[in-house]
Amino acid sequence: MLLGILPRPRGRRFSSRRAWFPYCLIVTAALLYTTFYGTFNFFDAISNVLSSYVPSFDCPLFSDSVILRPGNFIDPTRQKKYPDAPEGPSFLAPETAGILHDIRFYSGGTLSLTTQTEPFEAPPSPIVYDPYPDYNSREWKQQWKGYFYRCIGPRGTYLDHTSPDDMVSAYPGTQRDFPFPMFGSYDAIDLDGNVCFDRYSRYKPYGYGLDTGVDVPAAHPSVNVTWDEVDWADLQAQCLHRNARRYKGHPTKRPPVSHPLTQSFSKSEAPLLMQEPSAPVSGPQYQPRSAVLIRAWHTIKWTPNHLQYLRSLIMELSLHSGAEYEVFLLIDVKDDFLPIFSDASTVRYLKDLFIPAEFRNMTIFFNNKLLEGWYPLLEEHRYCPFHYPTASPSCTESNPSRPMYQHLQPVQIFSQLYPDFDYYWQFEMDSRNTGHMYHFLDRAVEFAKQQPRKYLWERNAYFYTPGAHGPWEQFMGMVNESMVGRRSVWGPVPAKGIMPTGPMPPVSTPEEDDYEWGVGEEADLITFLPIFDPSETTWTFPDTLYNLPLETPRRASPVTMWRLSKRLLDLMHHDQATTGIGLGSEMSGPTWALWHGFKAVHVPHPLYLDGHWTAKELSRVYNPGEPDKINGGPHSVWNWNHMVDRIMYRFSYMFTTQTAEDLYRRWLGYPPDPSEREDGRLPKDTWGLMWYEGGQLNEETYGRLCFPPMFLHTIKNTEPEKGPDKAVPV
Repeated sequence: MLLGILPRPRGRRFSSRRAWFPYCLIVTAALLYTTFYGTFNFFDAISNVLSSYVPSFDCPLFSDSVILRPGNFIDPTRQKKYPDAPEGPSFLAPETAGILHDIRFYSGGTLSLTTQTEPFEAPPSPIVYDPYPDYNSREWKQQWKGYFYRCIGPRGTYLDHTSPDDMVSAYPGTQRDFPFPMFGSYDAIDLDGNVCFDRYSRYKPYGYGLDTGVDVPAAHPSVNVTWDEVDWADLQAQCLHRNARRYKGHPTKRPPVSHPLTQSFSKSEAPLLMQEPSAPVSGPQYQPRSAVLIRAWHTIKWTPNHLQYLRSLIMELSLHSGAEYEVFLLIDVKDDFLPIFSDASTVRYLKDLFIPAEFRNMTIFFNNKLLEGWYPLLEEHRYCPFHYPTASPSCTESNPSRPMYQHLQPVQIFSQLYPDFDYYWQFEMDSRNTGHMYHFLDRAVEFAKQQPRKYLWERNAYFYTPGAHGPWEQFMGMVNESMVGRRSVWGPVPAKGIMPTGPMPPVSTPEEDDYEWGVGEEADLITFLPIFDPSETTWTFPDTLYNLPLETPRRASPVTMWRLSKRLLDLMHHDQATTGIGLGSEMSGPTWALWHGFKAVHVPHPLYLDGHWTAKELSRVYNPGEPDKINGGPHSVWNWNHMVDRIMYRFSYMFTTQTAEDLYRRWLGYPPDPSEREDGRLPKDTWGLMWYEGGQLNEETYGRLCFPPMFLHTIKNTEPEKGPDKAVPV
């Protein structure tokens, strides 16, 4: 039976016994792989050896299914190069607050996709979506060391990139007349915006739909999972063990996490002095690994969507990629009196009390006392007694001691205790992605890697607006022309007492560089909102400096959902621990990168706006200032004067926004809560703006909402009935 899956030698007949000799070697090699690496799947071993012997080998044991990859389908209706706001009255929905909504987000669905010749009939079936590299192909092996081995999934079987039980599925095409993103673009970062996902195709592999009672074709997996019996930490550890030879140092299987971040202070070594960049290395390289830290708090009210979201991150980022990522749950224990530094049994009890069973062994606790123990020289760690809550604006009876300006310190500590990663991503529990997370991060990383350093800091400050700036290449040309005769960031911009450790520019001025320096260089910092100079703004924390003079050069990027390199975190940790210097959270990563001449990149992912504004109008509002200091002056949109709240809170991704939750809740099939409007007590903020649930839901007409990949934040309510937390606190 095994012989039936082996390809015949080309140009030979099977009458010769010698023809079987290479295949005996192949089977023998597969058995040796099995013996050497432990309990590897036998057919995986054969497949990997065959892919070397016959480069075009495609084993039918694994795949005969139709799958959809990024770039396989191009939606001609989404190729408009200069998207702008809708024209005419047909898309307007005036509200009492004077804000115009764009109802096109909700005027479509799986019954009105651009690929349907007859809309409003039966919806098409979604197709398995595979954004992963062509693992073990000849091209892949020329770039990377080792072999890719499939990993065990939550069903106890090897994951299959062709199975809808294991993989996200997508619909070719998008909703008819769906809006274009106002800022950022799919084309700029090569993100696939030609497909869409409904809630079933997106979350089915992670348990969605089992308790809905809705009859949806292909919505139910063929094998159910007892999720409480799944140990995601163990599955990730097994996956790493199987793929260890792809990574530097051949990391071993990680034991379950049975302790919090340790209270022991780490006296980090002094950072290395500036080194010249090493010469390019030829041949296959080790794959970099990234830790993904999901931030939450110990009293979080877990919802089914929280569980599905975490499962999706682990499956898409870690298990399907062969351990390129490893996901951890980083829990802020806001009660400093809970004994998280006690013995292992006590920590286990606390995890049993607060954390769902499937995530307990990947959960790490920390609290403010731990941060203060690691960084005692930083005065941010003030403590507010219960009986004196007015000692600080952040002090309340329920939140007596929170380092609100040091959101990166837990990540810094994690990087010291878990140093076997090249990069560290931080995400918050109130973010979601309607598309495939591996594809999104892969495109963000590749975009950042290909950015030249010339005028990079200046480009970083913009809200890239395709409708005003044109394609990305045209935008780069515009920035280039605007910088003639102006001073640019070129190499390190150190603060007093800082010894830069990053590379020096290859030429003395950016004008001498032909957009070559930095291309192909990994970014030390990746952000999803612009990086700007806050020193002359009235942004919330422009002068939150510790043991630093006010004239210190600095940069900021709101929302600390970033990727940081190990070397950047090492420097941040060392300086804070040994000298007590520091900045507000959203200035920390960008500023240390600026001081040391590290590569920092704002990735212009698609940002949608629920409103009726033109691109040119918004580009003027959101990109004020001189070309070398966009958003760095008195008219900055980051100024905390609330002049643009009615626009800012309509973003799909922002530090605070109503639209992200509106989009996500409608996408989940939840109708707007009418009670917010019916009782006549519309919630208003200080400036008289009314913030309540928006959007519409009409699945009987349009089918389920089907959104292209969108990175959303903030989302506070994922249950049908909303809780007390509001997306826009008023």
